[in-house]
Amino acid sequence: MPTDIATDYRLEPIVNLSTGEAIGNELLAGKTTCPQWTPKEWELWYGWLSVEIPKILASTPGLLFFNLSGEQILNHNILRSVRQLRDYADRIIIEWTEQDFLHERFVDVIVKLNFLKGMGFGLAIDDVASQDGVDGLGRAGAIKHRFCKIDGAYFQRAREYGPDFLRGLCQHLSMHETQVIAEWIETEEDYRIAQDGGAHLGQGWFFR
Repeated sequence: MPTDIATDYRLEPIVNLSTGEAIGNELLAGKTTCPQWTPKEWELWYGWLSVEIPKILASTPGLLFFNLSGEQILNHNILRSVRQLRDYADRIIIEWTEQDFLHERFVDVIVKLNFLKGMGFGLAIDDVASQDGVDGLGRAGAIKHRFCKIDGAYFQRAREYGPDFLRGLCQHLSMHETQVIAEWIETEEDYRIAQDGGAHLGQGWFFR
């Protein structure tokens, strides 16, 4: 275990909106919020995860989601740490997230993701319809994936506009049997909006 980074993490359930049952969890760095680490610190974190994740999977049922940005996907040390989890790949979903999109390295990122998919890892597209990060809608059209996650801030706008605000996006994302995750579900009303809007799965404080 590295001694120069904090290894606190949290697990957020991802729940089937039809049955109310968890299909798995997202693993997030930090006890309450995501830390602001340097690239080297993230290397240490993913190195630690390569040892810790088998322990988590042994005690936690279902799938395990965790985030990787394009920059991290192209980092040889981080990629090596993820590859060390290949024996557990059928239970791991990599969430492709972007804050600063690497346009010039886009094809390289796709190649690495397809390599991981070939090892059996699942793929989710994070931040679809994001206004603060990089919208995942374009990334969703570039590579086959099992899950798409609607950005939480976008989802919460449906509190004002209702389920119809989500329905077209969910229908588009659901093509090719993709399951749509709505995040930032905090209330019973949010749950209803997500379900009526066409999302398959939900994540947020309501399920903790």
